[in-house]
Amino acid sequence: MIINPEKLSNYLTKIEFKDNGDIIGSYACTTGQTILMRIVFPEYFPIELPKFFVENLNELKLFIPHLEQNGLICYTTANNVVFDNSNPEQLAEVALKKAIATLETGIQKLNRSDFRKEFIAFWDQQSHAIPVSFFAVPDDKVKFLNVFYSDDNLIVNDKNSLFPETVNRFFPGNIEPFNHIEAIYFPLRMKNNIMPPNPTQPWSKKEILNCVRKNSTQSNKCFFEKWISKKTSKIKIVFLKIPLEQNNEVIIGFQFQKSTKSLKKHTGKITPILVRRFDLDYLLERTSGEHKFTNLNICIIGLGSVGSKLTTELANLGITKMTIIDPERFEPDNMFRHSLGADSIRKGKLNFKVEELRLELERKNPYLEVETEALNVLKILKQDPHYFDRYDYTFVCIGDTMTSLELNRIFSENNSKIFYSWVEPLGIGGHVLYVDYNQLGCFRCLYTNLNDGKVVPNRAALVKPGQHIEKNLASCRSAFVPYNSLTSSEAAIKTAELFHKVIYNRITENSILTWLGDIDTFKEMGYEFSDRFSGDLSQFPTIEASFHNSKCIVCGENS
Repeated sequence: MIINPEKLSNYLTKIEFKDNGDIIGSYACTTGQTILMRIVFPEYFPIELPKFFVENLNELKLFIPHLEQNGLICYTTANNVVFDNSNPEQLAEVALKKAIATLETGIQKLNRSDFRKEFIAFWDQQSHAIPVSFFAVPDDKVKFLNVFYSDDNLIVNDKNSLFPETVNRFFPGNIEPFNHIEAIYFPLRMKNNIMPPNPTQPWSKKEILNCVRKNSTQSNKCFFEKWISKKTSKIKIVFLKIPLEQNNEVIIGFQFQKSTKSLKKHTGKITPILVRRFDLDYLLERTSGEHKFTNLNICIIGLGSVGSKLTTELANLGITKMTIIDPERFEPDNMFRHSLGADSIRKGKLNFKVEELRLELERKNPYLEVETEALNVLKILKQDPHYFDRYDYTFVCIGDTMTSLELNRIFSENNSKIFYSWVEPLGIGGHVLYVDYNQLGCFRCLYTNLNDGKVVPNRAALVKPGQHIEKNLASCRSAFVPYNSLTSSEAAIKTAELFHKVIYNRITENSILTWLGDIDTFKEMGYEFSDRFSGDLSQFPTIEASFHNSKCIVCGENS
């Protein structure tokens, strides 16, 4: 027995203990109604909380917040609740009190506003509702939508969609237009008090029409009246956007049975629609709700281990336009620290990194459009010196320092905004340099002597100059800087983090971010750190804006 009957009797009467472990009892609520409650103890109780159901829900006709149609009382959030489970009996009693309090708050109408917070939860409980995949932009204008079908899926999208390929990426089969349906989208006023319907009592035609009339602007209302007065033989679908609060809205829909009458005189069946949202705004809101990245056009140069992983991090921020540049084919040598895998080497054929990564990125990010250049970046610039003017930001992730220095010189002539990202040997750390060429401080500054302006090893380096930490496997052509997948992943994340700070104006000056990885192996192998890294781990990660070098031939006094 999990709970003492005497303690239960403080809340319930007519208590019964069932053979399956459930407990049933009667609760007399403040309105005088008798609520028959079932307590269900899950298999992993007390790691999981008990569940409480109203057994006579249909008889009582209760419609209150936090009470589902199967009688389940939602008395606590499902997201990572921490509770003391050392005393199962006490836990069950506390949970019962919370469940009863949840019922009473709803019965006494003290939380009516919670209906709106749970709008979709109630809407989705309506029986016989039709699921529709919704790709249209939920903007604030009335518009007609295109309707498609793919197998058993009904799909709607804007007539002139900004992302025409997105639907195909979610539904890769045959997608056919559904010309027998006319679908229209109506945005309602921000200030409204629309409550969800009782799932057992769907809205009538009158309620639907009045909902639009009472919560639309005058111009939208006039359009709506004309539209519902027009006769058509098509099935009609009406989508309504209902703002609940700032940056939070729901989209619901109704399908009106095919009829030769106008919608105003419609007498046929009305079926609620379960809107499954695939629009970009909604998907971003399911993360941190950031929209500042969707209109940016970016370019990434170099698709090695760092650059390839950076494409994924930037795409996950909501970037929708990306160009990737790399002349090389993907080979198995780099597989264990690259974002591409064995499936990118089909039948032994080595394909260009840009094409394989484009396929991977667009498959995972249906709103992302990726353009590719399988050319050396210097060749691209030779053909078109202003090639990078079209991008808001460019990311340089190439291991060749001389090419990066040349890019730095070219970018300085075009007032570009560039991120340079590179890592140190053996995964001891890495750097991200942000340069807005309208300001002082550039990539060349790091390779310039502060006194005489001569070329020197990178002044930001964590490794003492003059040490050979390159590795090759039986051939000088296979030489590479040793570091593992964790290092390249961290480099990509740190680059995306600095980009995020720049976009939100938390960093406005040209800056270099230096971060530390694992330094133990480096020390064990007897290598030496640079003067910049004194061994004090507390100073990293660090972001410094004072790296400009007046002797720099690109942005210094004599440039």
